[in-house]
Amino acid sequence: MALPKINTPIFELTLSSSGQPVQYRPFLVKEQKILLLALESGEAKSIMTAVKQIIRNCVVGDNVDVDKLPTFDLEYFFMRLRGKSIGEVVDLQLRHPTGLNSKGEECDHATQFKFNIMEVEVQKTIEHSDKIIIDENTGLGIKLKYPTADFAELDVENLSQLDIASKLLVASIDYIYDKEEVYKKEDSSEKELSEFIDNLSQEQFTSVMKFFETMPKLKHTINWKCSKCGCDDEVTLEGMSNFFAL
Repeated sequence: MALPKINTPIFELTLSSSGQPVQYRPFLVKEQKILLLALESGEAKSIMTAVKQIIRNCVVGDNVDVDKLPTFDLEYFFMRLRGKSIGEVVDLQLRHPTGLNSKGEECDHATQFKFNIMEVEVQKTIEHSDKIIIDENTGLGIKLKYPTADFAELDVENLSQLDIASKLLVASIDYIYDKEEVYKKEDSSEKELSEFIDNLSQEQFTSVMKFFETMPKLKHTINWKCSKCGCDDEVTLEGMSNFFAL
């Protein structure tokens, strides 16, 4: 005789990048195993791979391509999954980050703080733009798209920070344009795109990289009061490395 089927609830969230509603179920024991293995490895690549697999398993329907979701959508999705699967409230132990309170006194006391992870939202900045002009005279510019988890899964361990930034930029190019024409990414080789980036001035490169500095982020600031010294403090959580461990 067949065993009875276990019903699981269905929830819905809205993707920040597109406004698209997505239905999902909580993750089960089989996804919990994937999560624990990734935690044990402690590697960013393994963590992102695990997050993608868990989300892929839990999405209801086929209207979402997990591989194409921006990293901040993946992080947000995982937080919602974690909340509905394990619990929305987590117990944190918060300390003054420098070991000194706002009065300049030593205090390394750990304050217990209950934090509702469902309060975490994707933060956006007004000055953010996906089109960056790099030459006003010719109208030369770059249209960028948000990086996906594919980049986080690349092996960049032996690369310099500048090389990693250049690779991120090449991976995120949607198209290049000027006053006369649009140059589609698919019409150029990776070598040609890399050479284009390498020929930017330092000022131009910095202006383009501002796209990543101002792009939407999963970010939340916790304001708390030390239970020993009574001083107020705050801690900011940002990105997968902070939220994955909650």
